[in-house]
Amino acid sequence: MRPTVILRGLVVLFTSGVMLYIAKEFMFSEVRLKHMKYFNEFTDSRPKKFVCQMETQCPDDQFPFKITSGAANIVGANICFNGQTLMSTVKNNIGKGINIALVNASNGQLITTNFFNMWSGKIELLVDFLKAIKPPTIVLLASFDEPSTKMNDDTKKLFTELGSSLIFSLGFRDNWVFLGAKPIKGISPFEQILKNDKAKNKYDNWPEAIEMEGCVPRKND
Repeated sequence: MRPTVILRGLVVLFTSGVMLYIAKEFMFSEVRLKHMKYFNEFTDSRPKKFVCQMETQCPDDQFPFKITSGAANIVGANICFNGQTLMSTVKNNIGKGINIALVNASNGQLITTNFFNMWSGKIELLVDFLKAIKPPTIVLLASFDEPSTKMNDDTKKLFTELGSSLIFSLGFRDNWVFLGAKPIKGISPFEQILKNDKAKNKYDNWPEAIEMEGCVPRKND
């Protein structure tokens, strides 16, 4: 056999081996890239949504909150504070009437939650609850269905002491959201009422739900 033929055969074998090696490396590199992409989807350090699905981002010395009233007599209220849902249908701790969460104004820890039926419940239960609030406390409130029937002037006065300026205008099936505090100087900037107006209502006998969010300063000792 001629040497040139043998040499040509060796060249062909060497070339084939190199091409096979390159093809294998390319294939495994592609697999590694896919795995890296998959892994990066779980380790992405880009900013996520703000807490409570809020549009607002708060500084470190303030607590973020979002309060949503109920919608008609179907969809319950929701109260979120400092990244935690305090009251919701899912947590099974809301009711028709007035829903209230109390939070420590210094450290943001939940103190208690409660709801009060303002159609057939006892107003004395709400009065006792409000009178028992001790400073420093942030009060978060959301109405659901009907918040006003049992409300009397003495109860309304207790809400004004927490910073409410709209309580005396609260009417039948109005939607009401409020954040107050004990103690508080003046009136709270965090309060909204949407009036029950059959000509404007979204749900026949009820107005649409209202949402309120913001940042409330921590109480410094």
